[in-house]
Amino acid sequence: MSESREVDCVIVGAGLAGATLAVGLAECGLSVVTVDARSRTAEAPGRDVRGLALAPATQYLLARLGLWDALVPYVTPLREIVVSDRGQFGSATLSCTTLGVPALGWVCPADRLLARLDGALTNLANVTPCWHATVTDLAPRTGRIDLRVVHADADDGERLSTRLLVAADGLHSAVRAHFGIGIASRDYGQSAIVCNADVERPQPGTAFERFTREGPLAVLPLGGRRVVIVRVARRADVANLMHLADDAFLADVRARFGARLGRFSAASERRAHALTLNRAQSLVAPRTVLVGNAANTIHPNGAQGLNLALRDVATLLDVVATAIANGDDIGSQALLDAYARRRRPDHERTVRFSDGLARVFGLDFAPVNALRGTALLACDLVPPLKRALMRRLMGLSGEVNPWLRAPQA
Repeated sequence: MSESREVDCVIVGAGLAGATLAVGLAECGLSVVTVDARSRTAEAPGRDVRGLALAPATQYLLARLGLWDALVPYVTPLREIVVSDRGQFGSATLSCTTLGVPALGWVCPADRLLARLDGALTNLANVTPCWHATVTDLAPRTGRIDLRVVHADADDGERLSTRLLVAADGLHSAVRAHFGIGIASRDYGQSAIVCNADVERPQPGTAFERFTREGPLAVLPLGGRRVVIVRVARRADVANLMHLADDAFLADVRARFGARLGRFSAASERRAHALTLNRAQSLVAPRTVLVGNAANTIHPNGAQGLNLALRDVATLLDVVATAIANGDDIGSQALLDAYARRRRPDHERTVRFSDGLARVFGLDFAPVNALRGTALLACDLVPPLKRALMRRLMGLSGEVNPWLRAPQA
């Protein structure tokens, strides 16, 4: 095995957060290696049926990194979000006209975004993507971390020495486990079943989130008649729902959603994802930082998970860019502590928001049912409350970060 190759940053996990971070760090002039156990995403759609709700702050980050223009043909702007509670009075309609913005966000097919990111990693001169690979033999030392990248089709591996290690390797992060960082977890006892379908009466630019006692049901537009369905169900019911014929599954969806969009048809493959709340007990370790699902996995209420992860990315880019400008060490404990300090408030607020919705809308108790209806009605009728909720969903509240927002005129 050859001597260690020195790089500025190794990112373990080249999913949506890790790959976006790699593009940003490359823009800062750093040499980056990404390591992921998966293969590069095929350009052809259909591998991932999820529709990602991208907040305006996320869109600005992607645009700044030169990733957005190629996605424009595939994204659908969200101009309204309708929130309701099945079987109860009251609903809330969030509209982009309330804030005077062109869109509340955009729905992007997950495989399109991942393919765009994978292509960027391959084409950037100072990024080395390692597919079908894992990291082992992590060994912090003064000023660096030594490690070995092992490819699935090789007996040996390449030794690297990096100034900064990023754990973007998801819920079951091997990097987080290596450093003994524990997680606080709660199982919601639910899974999200995701598929695409056509609707009989599409409402362009409108997303729906309908809360039920079994879990929320979201319908997101993909353009034309096509939509993404996210049907959250109790874990005990998931196997049966996954084995239903397509027509029977879509009939179940319509029974819970209502007749507003007419009949659902032409279902794609269904995929189920278990829902848990997981929070890392530390965001940093020696020369190491956690981002995305390695730091937090949250309930999909409000579609905050990816947007939260990319705010992690934006904060890390900001502190690293500042360190480079000042000639400071990009892996210093001071930098890592600054990152953790800046991210904690957003993590706390977003977890409280998504977890609170899961708890409150999961209760079936008459006084609580009435209170939920009153709260939705108040949100619809009280403009300051509605604007505050919309700014949170759009990623426009919290700290000002130049990677997330255009400069003020």
